[in-house]
Amino acid sequence: MIKIKYTFIILTLFALCNTKISAQSRNITGKIFAIDSKGNKNPLGFATIVWEKTNVGVSADENGNFSIKKNNDENSKLIASFVGYVNDTLVIPREAEEVEFVLIEESQSLSGATVVARQKGSYISKLSPIMMEVITQAGLSKLACCNLAESFENTASVSVGYSDAVSGARQIRMLGLAGTYVQMLDENIPTLRGIASTYGLSFTPGQWLESIQVSKGTSSVLNGYEAVTGQINVEHRKPDNSQPLFVNLYADADERTEANITSALKLNEKLSTIIFTHGSIDIKKRDDNNDGFIDSPQRKQVNVGNRWLYSADKVIVHFGYRFLTESREGGQMQTNTPNAYISNIDNKHFNSYLKVGIPFNEGGSRSLGIITSYAYHKQNSFFGKKMYDAQQNSLISNVLWQSAFDKDEKHRYTLGATFSHDNYKETFADSKFANSWIGDRTENVAGVFAQYTFKPTDNFDLLAGIRADNNNLFKETLITPRIHLRYNFAKNSTVRASAGRGFYSPNVISDNIGTLATGRKILIDNDIKIEKAWTMGLSFIQNFKVSENRSGYVSADFFRTTFQNQTIVDVEESDEFIHISNLKGKSYSNSYQIDFSIDAIERFNIFATFRYNQTKVDMSRGLVEKPLVDRFKAILNLSYSTKFEKWRFDFTAQLNGSSRLPFYAAQILEKERSKTYPVFFAQITKKYKRLDVYLGVENIGNYMQKQAIINAENPFDNKFDASVVYAPLMRRKIYAGIRFRIDKAGDF
Repeated sequence: MIKIKYTFIILTLFALCNTKISAQSRNITGKIFAIDSKGNKNPLGFATIVWEKTNVGVSADENGNFSIKKNNDENSKLIASFVGYVNDTLVIPREAEEVEFVLIEESQSLSGATVVARQKGSYISKLSPIMMEVITQAGLSKLACCNLAESFENTASVSVGYSDAVSGARQIRMLGLAGTYVQMLDENIPTLRGIASTYGLSFTPGQWLESIQVSKGTSSVLNGYEAVTGQINVEHRKPDNSQPLFVNLYADADERTEANITSALKLNEKLSTIIFTHGSIDIKKRDDNNDGFIDSPQRKQVNVGNRWLYSADKVIVHFGYRFLTESREGGQMQTNTPNAYISNIDNKHFNSYLKVGIPFNEGGSRSLGIITSYAYHKQNSFFGKKMYDAQQNSLISNVLWQSAFDKDEKHRYTLGATFSHDNYKETFADSKFANSWIGDRTENVAGVFAQYTFKPTDNFDLLAGIRADNNNLFKETLITPRIHLRYNFAKNSTVRASAGRGFYSPNVISDNIGTLATGRKILIDNDIKIEKAWTMGLSFIQNFKVSENRSGYVSADFFRTTFQNQTIVDVEESDEFIHISNLKGKSYSNSYQIDFSIDAIERFNIFATFRYNQTKVDMSRGLVEKPLVDRFKAILNLSYSTKFEKWRFDFTAQLNGSSRLPFYAAQILEKERSKTYPVFFAQITKKYKRLDVYLGVENIGNYMQKQAIINAENPFDNKFDASVVYAPLMRRKIYAGIRFRIDKAGDF
């Protein structure tokens, strides 16, 4: 194995000396359609397509097909026009590869309706060398998607569950492994790191987002060494092309209410800003499984953000900041009794960022980038007799230079340096065992990186990168090689391969917050080391045409992660304690997934996906299947819209596979594995010119975990455990909401 790894490093270094690639295609392809008087879409030949505020444009062919060179500005606007038709303008994100325009005759009346949401709900990137699934704004609107944790119900790539049945903390898994191994990015800036990651999935409202990009496997080296199993990058609504006013109001039958308001303002041709506000409250106590504990904690959250964009010929500046305060109260329903079990969590968060881009040629292919971000997070919490307080200050700076070796930009490179500073202050106390622990540590990481892109044609990419980081806390230099290949061996057939290394600096308490919701003592070894792993992957995607207006794809992928070191949380070693230590032996995960999407008829899409996990780790009981990791997940999503998108109907069915229960829980519950169970979702949306009204149901079948808390009647006993969660904790939920928008300042 060692020889293979060193061979991989040598090959990567050799590639760096001879090549370089861009993670994006140089062209955008698309098609122009016209809507006739009956509402049918027909190809429109010879229309004109041009980038806004430029003279760069092309003409479509006789079938409406076109290809145009990308504009490297972020979220530029592309305009399609034809004599006698109303112009159609689309905002084009950098990651976009295909677009579709729909033109309407000037004389045609649509009774106030507009043709919107031409995006698919999600798609797999055809042209990125990295295996990437993009969840679009249309996909985020298929469900309520109140926050980031609730935005992955239609994908099998990411699984979301609860860490315990007390705190309401949501956790994700990718490739069968914990979400701590997934690097979270906010517009390509590392975010929700360390302590903030515990409850961070609920810190990002779904209605603030423009898209979510889910990348599997080790990703680019530009953002650090932390992506072990993947990256999730969120793109917010933009200051320069979002609506002057967008309002989302939400309420459900359990009395949870939420409001999101965003307002974008273009001050002049160069300066624009957008303000985000969010408020939510969920204070109704529910105990539908009759165990004496609140099913979901009472929550209040206020979240405010502001982003600015200054765009000129010689410099582009992005700046933003956000404040958040959140409280959670859970535990037993009756709190006025002696020795009641109460859970209380308070989070306060602030972050800011500055991105400066300086182009040195037209199009920005040769440029200098400077990125700096700061985050502060404070958490005060207690779980019965366990108390955990933590504070984190983080600073990250990244400097990048990108250019090309040749005029055709077939050989591109990026060089850069990174510095990160994390200061943690943690206090843990368990009055039951008279046990306490104080951690005050500072982690400084300084690193350099190089990335090379070789793209001789649109059919082939090679992305090779390497970085070296010195970590003062673990006193070692971390070498991170990564490589990605993409090859279109036929017009609609793409294969990808990737391999690379990743590291993760563990936060033993906050990463495993569910251990606090137990009655056992927590034992932590003194010498916890940095986690190290290799991830390799292979994927294939086949796109196909059903008819002129309908298409589909099928994809398959396999990823394997092998750990050199891992922080092991052994809940099976003893009934008296939970032991946290370094890996002694093997730990690996294999993940297989198949996706299928087809436009069965006009405006009716069928999407199906299946994922199978095999995750094993050496613990006190030997090499065993990792507890509480579902063996498989299957999803079917049906989406239909009427003409002009006046009505939209979305239905999702999930089948969640069984998971192995921890040994002690299996003895008490008298079963070794959880049951396979289904969950169903549905939503109906009625669209008006400026208003969407939606009504939906989550968990239609009302499936709930019957015994979410073990020994709930004795919350301070050693056998009390609220961390064995493998199924929904909430009953059927009916919700409704509105989305109101004003698209132009003149519409006020």
